[in-house]
Amino acid sequence: MGVACIVNALRCGRVHCYLTGPFFLLMALIALSYGLGILHLGGNGWNLLGLLTLIGAIALWCLPEMFLGKYRQGN
Repeated sequence: MGVACIVNALRCGRVHCYLTGPFFLLMALIALSYGLGILHLGGNGWNLLGLLTLIGAIALWCLPEMFLGKYRQGN
């Protein structure tokens, strides 16, 4: 999903894609680290990761476009 957002940001210039792309890649790296046992998040780690991903995605999707517009200027 992160790569798709970055590609879409470069293709059409949607403001939220510039933020959600790296965010999803970071969350995937954190999830991989937790799954491999490198990162310890406790017994509810998957629930925590899912909640953070959901809240972060909604916030990064709505808020930037609310304040900065739907598309990057110049596109």
